[in-house]
Amino acid sequence: MERDELENYYAILGVPADADQETIKRAYRQLARRYHPDLAGPEGATQMKRINRAYAVLSDPQKRQQYDVALGGVLDVRNGQLRPRRRPQRVDPQEELEFASLSIFSTRGPLRAGARLQTSLGVISALGSVQTRDNDLYIAAGTLDGQGAIWSLAHSTQLSQFRTDPALTVESLRELRFSPHGELLAGWGRLGLHVWNTQSGSLVWSYPLQQRTVFDHYTLDLAFVEEGSASKPPAESITDSSSLSLRLALPYQAEDPRTPRKVGVRATDILLYQPGQSTAPQENLVCIEEEIEKRQFWAIRLRALSRDTRSLLTLSCGHSPGSQEEVIVVRRWDLMARTRFGNRPRPRIVTSVLAGACSDCAPPYAVTPDLQTVVFAARQERNRVRVQDLRAATYYDLAVGTLGGTSRLALSDDASWLAVAREDSEINEGVVELWSLTAGQLVQKLYHPWQISALHFAGRRLLVALTDGTIQLWE
Repeated sequence: MERDELENYYAILGVPADADQETIKRAYRQLARRYHPDLAGPEGATQMKRINRAYAVLSDPQKRQQYDVALGGVLDVRNGQLRPRRRPQRVDPQEELEFASLSIFSTRGPLRAGARLQTSLGVISALGSVQTRDNDLYIAAGTLDGQGAIWSLAHSTQLSQFRTDPALTVESLRELRFSPHGELLAGWGRLGLHVWNTQSGSLVWSYPLQQRTVFDHYTLDLAFVEEGSASKPPAESITDSSSLSLRLALPYQAEDPRTPRKVGVRATDILLYQPGQSTAPQENLVCIEEEIEKRQFWAIRLRALSRDTRSLLTLSCGHSPGSQEEVIVVRRWDLMARTRFGNRPRPRIVTSVLAGACSDCAPPYAVTPDLQTVVFAARQERNRVRVQDLRAATYYDLAVGTLGGTSRLALSDDASWLAVAREDSEINEGVVELWSLTAGQLVQKLYHPWQISALHFAGRRLLVALTDGTIQLWE
């Protein structure tokens, strides 16, 4: 925000510049009761967002001091001195809790505001989670500068911090994925893939992606393969990852160096690695969308592996027989299929459905772990998301509002809920809309004082990362 565009948060809350914390809290409570959408209706949402933003800064001593320095240079320069302020008065802890919960609120619906993680990570670009054997929830957050942290929700503590391999080009982390019980964490962007030990944050393995035809993070995927570790006690399993392998779905890379690189967008390599043990894959399968030698237009836009690593989903755009326009084709592959003679692995397509014109398809994408439901932005309409049900081989659209480059989507594991975050207008900044896919309707709005940088469902919980580094849980 430019200095000449700096909002006067004191004026928004209607308090003097030297107001103490008790005065700020009292003013905020009165305004929240007046403009809360449940009381004031949709018309109060815009004003409530500005009030939340003002309170989030003025209620935090460090943020308030930084704001005062910036504000003093714009509205109230007094010989380079900050304006005097009285010592904050002691407040009742119960009242503090009441006011803290008011800066994040929602309309009536199935979710309620839960725990909040205050981090110093900066802008969070990816979230991940896993339920451990002892019923704890591990939460991982990655950032635009390739760093991150892991928390234990049950103990309200940070387990470790991690970062990408400095030998590779530093880039943002766009996806995070835990092993089945949380022993390892994998993360990737467009240039590199990395695996860390959850407890220590140490880097276990890195895989450079520069030689692959990776044009964005959703064109590859991975899943952990657990081999015979189910009988191990939790403590041993967390520290011993030797029984874990990693299955990767990557753009196809031909062995012949003369083969055009663009063929990578028409096929998928399925590679099996044991992180930290070997540089050569233990298994290599190829899923070919079209016969490469025909050189017809065909491009895989999305790859996703099922949680059990037995299936692959590809979303492609290409020519359909008898049609002049490119169409969206969603395919599900059985990676465990075998040849009739020799019993050798040979992936085969078990489901192939059309999902409309290719011009309709745009990121962001969301896929359930069982690969039965896919959601993406309908580009032509620009105010809809398309929900593809592979079981029924049908799709339908939801009118969610304009989806831009900063929009976020998240699907619950059972495909019952879709979370949509959009920052296309003043009223929608910092708002997450919760849709019921079983009813096909909007069921709740979740309001936040800052923009949304990442969304993730952890079972029935929704994790929302804000641009100030906060992670809010809704449950």
